Amino acid sequence: MLATTALLSLATAGILLITGPALPQLAAHLAFALGVMPLILAAMSYFVPVLTRGSSPCFAAWWPPLLALTGGALAVFSFVSDFSPTRLSLGAALGGVAALSLGGWTLNRARKMFGPRHRGLDWYLAALGFLLLALLAVVLMPMFPAQRNELRLFHLHANLLGFVGLTALGTLQVLLPTCLGQADPDAAWRLRRDIKWAAAGAMLIALGASIRLPADAMPGSTLALLGMAFYGWVVLRMLQAWQSRFGKALLQMHGAAPSLTSAALGLLGMLALGLAHGFGWLPARPAVAGFVFAFLLPLVSGATAHLLPVWLRPGVQGEWHRILRARLCRWSGLRGLLFLLIGLIVAVS
Repeated sequence: MLATTALLSLATAGILLITGPALPQLAAHLAFALGVMPLILAAMSYFVPVLTRGSSPCFAAWWPPLLALTGGALAVFSFVSDFSPTRLSLGAALGGVAALSLGGWTLNRARKMFGPRHRGLDWYLAALGFLLLALLAVVLMPMFPAQRNELRLFHLHANLLGFVGLTALGTLQVLLPTCLGQADPDAAWRLRRDIKWAAAGAMLIALGASIRLPADAMPGSTLALLGMAFYGWVVLRMLQAWQSRFGKALLQMHGAAPSLTSAALGLLGMLALGLAHGFGWLPARPAVAGFVFAFLLPLVSGATAHLLPVWLRPGVQGEWHRILRARLCRWSGLRGLLFLLIGLIVAVS
């Protein structure tokens, strides 16, 4: 249900951002608050037991995504109706409770696991921390109206690159080799080494984008530029490792892995275009639409196509899973490439 909701929300938001009949805030929250946030929390609920080598998720893991969905629906309804700060704050509070609950459950599972902690958990916990900070900015907006724009920009960048980006980067390094049926022995090393650079980069970008600059200052900021360098290096290192290890398997027309590769390329491309936006060369609205098309749609569609059979029938994988996955992943590589190209074109238009 959440996967379908996310795909529909992303597609609708992308169309709204391109055609322009609605407020950009409505389209953005339709994509991220109603679609992406609940789906990411649900994906974490699925992957945490895998990373901690524990039992299947229990009720404590599944109610946070539903709570986040409720909060996202409140936020979207607020933009549709009267733009109520109270309703927005309540939606943010529900999302914050969901993030705190899932983070606590993750830490508890990590504490009880046998053997060393999988480094992918660090990326999930960092992402949840960014989500909490982004939602806190929403709660603070009515209290500090003079700083509303700065808080809004921090909220946006902490969400996109902190919560969504860190979750994606931490998951992709495990999921893509799984989709290909191959091992990536260096993934654990990259996860351990790169988390500090990616998290620092996301924070620097969010702070740099939200700090008010003097009127005569050069567009952008040193903080944001430094953050983009850190963050972009992490994405480049991952892509280079994939190309070296998997090669032509990333360029196939079918399978989830090529779509996930397109998503990683889309994230890197949007970082570069974000730099252009920071210098005032590109407007913000196309950049957000480009992020949806170039990064989120190939990411969500590729991951969902591979994981949906497992979600529908958990347990031992059989012929039914193989056939359904093959059908869902048919032309996935081409689909991801089209999303990537559309997103980049939209972002620069």
